[in-house]
Amino acid sequence: MLFSASQAYSQDAAGGAQEEQSKYITLDTLVVEAPPIEQSEQQIGSQSVALYKITDLSELIAAELAEATMVRKSGYGNEVNLRGFSQANLPVLVNGGFIEGACGSRKDPALSHINLLTVDRIVVREGPFDVSRSGNLGGYVDVITREPQERFTGQLLARIGSYDFASAGFSSSMGTEAVQALLGYNYSQSGQYEDGDGVALWQLREGRSAAYNNKGKKADAFSKNDLWGAVKARTGAKGELLVEYAYGEARDILTSRVEMDTAKETTGLARAEWTLRELGPWSEELLVRAYYNDVGHYPTQRYREVAVPKKVRAKTSIMGGAVENKARVAGTALSIGADAFEKDWEADVFNETTGALLNGILVPSVNEAHIGAFARSDSEFDGWTLSAGIRVDRVRTRADEALTHSAKISNANRRTDTMTGGFVSLRRQINGSVDAFAGVGRSYRTPTGVERYIQSGAAYFGNPELEPVSNTEADLGLRLHAGRWSLQVKGFYSDLEDYIYQVLTDEGWKSYENIDAHIYGADAKAGVELGSGFSLNAGAALQRGRKDSLPSNNEDWDLGQMAPFKGSVALDYQGQHSIAGRYLRLFGSIGLVHGDKCERIDSDAGETLLDSWNVVNMRVGVSAGSWTFVAGVDNLFDQTYALANSYEWDVLAGASAQPLVVNEPGRFVYASISRQW
Repeated sequence: MLFSASQAYSQDAAGGAQEEQSKYITLDTLVVEAPPIEQSEQQIGSQSVALYKITDLSELIAAELAEATMVRKSGYGNEVNLRGFSQANLPVLVNGGFIEGACGSRKDPALSHINLLTVDRIVVREGPFDVSRSGNLGGYVDVITREPQERFTGQLLARIGSYDFASAGFSSSMGTEAVQALLGYNYSQSGQYEDGDGVALWQLREGRSAAYNNKGKKADAFSKNDLWGAVKARTGAKGELLVEYAYGEARDILTSRVEMDTAKETTGLARAEWTLRELGPWSEELLVRAYYNDVGHYPTQRYREVAVPKKVRAKTSIMGGAVENKARVAGTALSIGADAFEKDWEADVFNETTGALLNGILVPSVNEAHIGAFARSDSEFDGWTLSAGIRVDRVRTRADEALTHSAKISNANRRTDTMTGGFVSLRRQINGSVDAFAGVGRSYRTPTGVERYIQSGAAYFGNPELEPVSNTEADLGLRLHAGRWSLQVKGFYSDLEDYIYQVLTDEGWKSYENIDAHIYGADAKAGVELGSGFSLNAGAALQRGRKDSLPSNNEDWDLGQMAPFKGSVALDYQGQHSIAGRYLRLFGSIGLVHGDKCERIDSDAGETLLDSWNVVNMRVGVSAGSWTFVAGVDNLFDQTYALANSYEWDVLAGASAQPLVVNEPGRFVYASISRQW
């Protein structure tokens, strides 16, 4: 439910809220950065992972932010939509390094590869106001993981829930002043959930192609193991070196939305980060980062009723690094840096039964090489903050295998794009109770390997001639805080040039084109302290997307993948009580979340009308010393509803233009117990 958790734990990190030039939600804090109120901060305390029945981070972000929604793919592996930007338009990073799933149909969104217990905070940036990241079209999500601590600390967490959901794990850290280490492990699994009408995941495909066989009907929704570790050491008097690695392996992820499930999925996340501080008047902090993130994705049709079952071997790897120097000169904070990364992506299709190669160029060994440089300044004067930044990127993409099908459009298998973007923003803080923000920026992203080079077959393939997408955006924001009351309002307008859209060409091929479009919207959040530990919190968001030019064979001016109006109101409680001489911290929440009817859809792209919905969620919890217990129920009245559309094609199923919409779970009861030390 929206905002309630952040209110329940707002005291945990109230200090320093005015020092940050961003808005945070944390998992010791889910962190949400929003340029219109860059200096504000909302936080969830250290027990936050236990507060929800979440299976991946997309659920957490959608629950906490009015302007975010989730595109349900199945029981696990879902996608975030932020202010109308999603998929490739909303890049995901881990500790500043890019990560991307390996599935051309996006059955494995990047956030699904990150375990919840590894997370220290999540930074969600809205708009093109951060030049330190490449591809920041309409924002980004950066997951910051926990670092080792000098003292002996840790967390145990076990959760259970409806539909045989269970998860258990730990994370522990210890060390000396010179060297610290961290180790963690987590296991999670779930059966197939049912929606409010009692329809299980396997039943979504009844009467459709690739229906589930008897094994698929009885299969669990997923199981997953994660193991991670990190070491941090001092390097001299001014340096600190951090080395970290995480490995995850998931099995049998059912994805009834499309015609294949995932037999196995592997994730490897590695980074090394060297930080040097106070090197002189021109360097307060120098950061050098290197990372290597890889994903293996192995879909299968062994649980489906098909004449020739298929399996896929898909892999992505991203290797990169960055250097950034921060200094303060004449009252101005300066940040100058450069980064580079290289991404490799390939996928082949095989006969599941015989192992014979069916398509050796599904993703034809695509290589992307990115290099960029940036500079940013922040100047303060008389209560005003003026910020400006510039970024230059050069990106080379190529396919190292034949473009057998794309040759109908172009056989060019190499492309180099040079892009320059930046922003200017102005922020005003008045008496600590009123904050205002205005900014304008321009950013880019290059087409993905699927959009330019996918070779699904003679009727569906990428377009090598696609241009990079650009976003010219203006944002406004205002935050007020007066006594027990708080209010924040944000608005934005994005002008999109060469926006990439899927099309059915005049020749009957399915591919991608550049169009022009715009997105605009607003969101608001309000709260009031009622006294005696109670507070009332509400949030709402609305965005609209329209095409300025129409793609081939599409006469619907509504832009696809726009979530409808979403609003919420929650009554929260937090208080301390003494029982039998022992202090207990009690907290609870009951809230209503509303989604409007989804009528402004791109029906020509295959989107579906969705009914409006109202869902009541509630939870209670108690903390005693280092132990915390939480119990809750989502969708209390067992409603049947779907959150949002997503129109991307299933690249292995004949490029269906109407993917299934997957409903949310019905009534979901859950409980968790955790201990921190």
